[in-house]
Amino acid sequence: MDKDAAALVLQARHRQCVEELFDDYAEDFDEHLSSLGYEVPQLLLSLLPQRKFQRSVDLGCGTGLAGLAIRSRCERLEGVDLSSRMVEKAAEREIYDALHCSDLVAFLRRQETASCDLLVATDVVMYLYSIEPFLHQARRVLRGSGVLIFSTEAASEAEAEAHGGTVERASERFAHGRSFLLKSAEGFDLMDVKEVNIRRQGTSTVQCSSVVVPHLPGEGCSPPAR
Repeated sequence: MDKDAAALVLQARHRQCVEELFDDYAEDFDEHLSSLGYEVPQLLLSLLPQRKFQRSVDLGCGTGLAGLAIRSRCERLEGVDLSSRMVEKAAEREIYDALHCSDLVAFLRRQETASCDLLVATDVVMYLYSIEPFLHQARRVLRGSGVLIFSTEAASEAEAEAHGGTVERASERFAHGRSFLLKSAEGFDLMDVKEVNIRRQGTSTVQCSSVVVPHLPGEGCSPPAR
């Protein structure tokens, strides 16, 4: 098996593990996060520009905690999650105009260019085997004035550099260094990067939250061909 094929197999296995994890986790998800002092949805809401968004997508929506925080800022809000059980729990909140059970990168690939003006991804990028396809598709899907806001577990610059920018934790989450995120966000006009404590896990875990806006004015931002 060549290197590219092996990587695809690893990605598929990782995606299946994440799906199974959150299917099992869905019923107690909100209660568990509350016990950890989880406040990322409120943080991301505070970072949003002060305007209404026409079409918003909550990527990795889980049970709808982020959607609940941003609903009042969205004319249309859709949710996407790999876990069917999470999608069922999100539907119970009755805050989404549409819900989709899908891998988030696959969902973005199916969207028309320049069809969204807000993409939110809370606590999902850390479960992506590779961040580049996600950012590539986000650039394409966002309108010129659109906003991408996401959070990921932070790695120190030293450990990130030693692992090519992305560090796989024992928890099977992926952490990213600040410099790696800045480089990966090429094609966006970076608004803010904050490093904050996101939850209690023995000692505090640090998460890097990024807000990015496409460079180009007008109705779309097409990335270079890949």
